[in-house]
Amino acid sequence: MELEKSSLPNPLLGGRFLSLAVANALLHVYVFSMIPLIAAAAQTIGAGAATVGYAVLAFAAGMVLPGPLGAYMMERRSRKGVCLRSMLFLSILPVYEYNMTGTEATLVLFHGVQGLTFGIVQTALGTTLVNDVLPSRWRSPGDNFYAWAGRIGIPLGIALGFLLQLLFPLPAAWLWSLLPCVVAFLLVAQTEVPLKAPVKVPLLTLDRFVWPGSWRLSLTMFAAPWLLGRVVAAPIGLEACLLLVGGTVLAFLWALLARERFDRLPWFGYLSYVLLLLALCLPKVGVQPDFWPMFVLLGFGVGNLSARHLQLWIWQAEHCQRGTAQNTYMLSWRLSFAIGFAATACWGLSIGLFDVALCTLCFLFRWFFGRVGK
Repeated sequence: MELEKSSLPNPLLGGRFLSLAVANALLHVYVFSMIPLIAAAAQTIGAGAATVGYAVLAFAAGMVLPGPLGAYMMERRSRKGVCLRSMLFLSILPVYEYNMTGTEATLVLFHGVQGLTFGIVQTALGTTLVNDVLPSRWRSPGDNFYAWAGRIGIPLGIALGFLLQLLFPLPAAWLWSLLPCVVAFLLVAQTEVPLKAPVKVPLLTLDRFVWPGSWRLSLTMFAAPWLLGRVVAAPIGLEACLLLVGGTVLAFLWALLARERFDRLPWFGYLSYVLLLLALCLPKVGVQPDFWPMFVLLGFGVGNLSARHLQLWIWQAEHCQRGTAQNTYMLSWRLSFAIGFAATACWGLSIGLFDVALCTLCFLFRWFFGRVGK
């Protein structure tokens, strides 16, 4: 029997799952490429960096708004249809938003609406469609791989935003930024998803929105997306973004090659905090802020800590709550990133010692709350 099970094909290598995972990576590339382009658009209308910070906060807040409706949309409507229609709005909005508006308020408002549509896309794609195409026992590793695809897309998207500004005038850059979203739309559209019978659910519910048992994990993970948001808002430029990509990819390879062995060691869960603190302390000891290992360490630490926490979210959740736990993780990550980004946009990087203290505090929270999920 064991031999028969081991001979079954790995569904994570199947075309349907890989199409959805690549679509998730491309969607993150697309929405994070908006950040450098919004900064450029803000400069053209004479707005300051704070406006970009407010726009990023509005995007994160927009992702939260449709949350209580998520279960109703996923159970009473076609999940794939909801995902595709939301992706259409996600791609159409910037064409009007950044080329036909000229005030700070509209820049913030439209990016907030874009966050709302992205939140619906992620609820449909990440908490339902991905799990629909996987057998039950493969859903936890599938959720981890899917989330990794999105994490790698984050620094790639920021790098793409800077690259498009170098290659094209701003209006053309906006149009070229749509390409990842278009490809993601086509990948989801061609993926066959099993039909689900409608289930009667209330219009507003916490299901597929917020998992109540996640507040401790939100606290201990806060430092990772906060620091990434702080650094990205600097802005850091194309080369630093590619170094962040390199660090994130190294963290992904580490997860593939060494995680099963090192996850059993007590200190492994705290390694990422040490790396983040090291990256933060390098400029304090005389190292130049553009020292390239600092960005690699930051990318590795953020990627590794974020991945570790998603595992804990999924492990602690009940079987039927895994989708809700993943959605809560995503919202928590994006809100923390937005708060860090807005802090830099409004006050600059002068609160570096606060970053060290915050990272240390998250480390102590993790230590105090014990070996959760081990």
